[in-house]
Amino acid sequence: MRELTELVDLPDADVQPLVHPLDLLEARRPFRRAQLITALTNPPMAVCLAALVWFATYSFLPPLLMAAAIIAFGALASHLDRERAWDFIPRKRQDRNRALPLSWDVGAAVVLAAVLAVVLVLVAVRLGQPDVPTEVRRFTFGMAAGTALIMVGDAVTRLLRKRGRSALLGLPSLFAVVGSLAAAAFHTLSDIPHSTTSPTVFLGLITMLGIGVLVGGWKYREHHQRVLAH
Repeated sequence: MRELTELVDLPDADVQPLVHPLDLLEARRPFRRAQLITALTNPPMAVCLAALVWFATYSFLPPLLMAAAIIAFGALASHLDRERAWDFIPRKRQDRNRALPLSWDVGAAVVLAAVLAVVLVLVAVRLGQPDVPTEVRRFTFGMAAGTALIMVGDAVTRLLRKRGRSALLGLPSLFAVVGSLAAAAFHTLSDIPHSTTSPTVFLGLITMLGIGVLVGGWKYREHHQRVLAH
């Protein structure tokens, strides 16, 4: 029987039975690169970047193609680098459940929030143009307000479930949405007191909350099915 030769020096199995790519110098670089690619090409980031392209071109096809390409090629590249990093570790010793350093997740959340804020500001600027009807502005404002409420509810739910880290990572995007929403209210709605009580704003709010309920119900159903499967 051929004897297996380790490509790298692993920690003593009696001292550290499970190993992560971050524990090995050779595996650390491809794993970090995979995480960076994921942070820059995940679906929310791709949508934000596509929105920037839409704002610059006022065309729908290029942003859609760009978003699809970013998500597809990003997922492939990050998968290849991540698996290359894990290949340094025998399967039985892989610590795949270890949480990433908090600074990594916070950094990715801040970058996403910054891009999201830029997109929302540009949308507010576009809605403030004279050719955009007032009712469209109000409906969009209502949907944005609904998004903020959903994000607040999601953060509170995570805290109640003692998932403080997950709730913390959602705060940068929440601040970006709330800040942009406040700025948009003053920039796009000249008659703020009347606009915020408009039925159109309420319709946008209810529409967004309805979408949130449907998505939340679908995620809960998937989670429940996974629990039953195990």
